[in-house]
Amino acid sequence: MHSKTNANRRRLLTPFLVTVGLGLSISAHAAEPDAPDEMESEIPAPTIDTDGDGVMDAWDRNADEQPDAWDSDGDGQPDKLDENGDGQPD
Repeated sequence: MHSKTNANRRRLLTPFLVTVGLGLSISAHAAEPDAPDEMESEIPAPTIDTDGDGVMDAWDRNADEQPDAWDSDGDGQPDKLDENGDGQPD
């Protein structure tokens, strides 16, 4: 008779334990930090010296060996872009 009581107790506790375990795993997953997708993409250093002063000031974004983005104020960020492919800032 003693083992029958243990079997009933296990049968009653199993759904509870599964629910608690699932709840804990979900809350632990929710507490994890988000993936780094939200981080800004890093802009690579310019690779082309368009004015011959020894300072790289342009990027070749589409790999055609022609500059298509320019840093006109020296902050390392492109501020003039060639969106239509004519080789000049738009």
